[in-house]
Amino acid sequence: MDGGDGPDVQAGEVDPGENSHHGQEAEDGATEAGPAFPPQTGGFAYPRGQFTRFTNGGGDKSLGRALRGYVRGAGGGAGAARRMPGSTRMASGVAALASAVATEGAEAALARFDLQDLAGRPAAEVLEAVADMICPDGGTIDESIARDAMLEAIADLADSDPGAFDDLSADQLNDFLCDVIARSILTKVLNEIGTNALHGSASDADFREAEQITRDYTQGRVRDALSNRFDIGARSTQAEIDRTIGDVYAETFDMLEAVLETM
Repeated sequence: MDGGDGPDVQAGEVDPGENSHHGQEAEDGATEAGPAFPPQTGGFAYPRGQFTRFTNGGGDKSLGRALRGYVRGAGGGAGAARRMPGSTRMASGVAALASAVATEGAEAALARFDLQDLAGRPAAEVLEAVADMICPDGGTIDESIARDAMLEAIADLADSDPGAFDDLSADQLNDFLCDVIARSILTKVLNEIGTNALHGSASDADFREAEQITRDYTQGRVRDALSNRFDIGARSTQAEIDRTIGDVYAETFDMLEAVLETM
């Protein structure tokens, strides 16, 4: 990656690597009240500043510091995962559906959502109905992030013309789950540290570059975490799936922080 950045920490900024919980009490209060799109002060001030610096030509190291700082400011991978209750709940629903399809068949899996009449219908149509059941429209901001992530993943799947829902393979369902999780993490992170980059002198092209780099890293880490922890063919209880998906989110954030140390 680009090694031409200036000093790692600019004057007036606090590197969360030195004090990863600086300002965290204020952030924890915000978590209890529910996440919000507007910029907040406290533990994410440093990563927000570094993200804005990247989108104004600061170099790739600024983006790496921004993403590492986000994970550290959230209290590590487990803390970052806890900031996404709507997304982890939505991903658990998708994982349970995928596992049920693999072990019981499409119609039985859809019956869990009282959607058995949709068996044989196009995959995108069925998954949109599942999205309405798992994460209906009109919820909190975190739930909106989760819903948008699933709908974007459905649109991406539809572009490949997968045919009927019943014909989806285990690999396709696993890829869909991976896409849903990765999109929810990307949207959450960019909403919390990327808002300022949309103002001032930041260019749309630089913001999109940051988004693409972050997406590439995130998708790879989600795929690694899923392969480590989730077996689509296992007959797991919903409680077991919930714990597994929570661990996938936490491990993804931990791996993001670790791999981005090299940026």
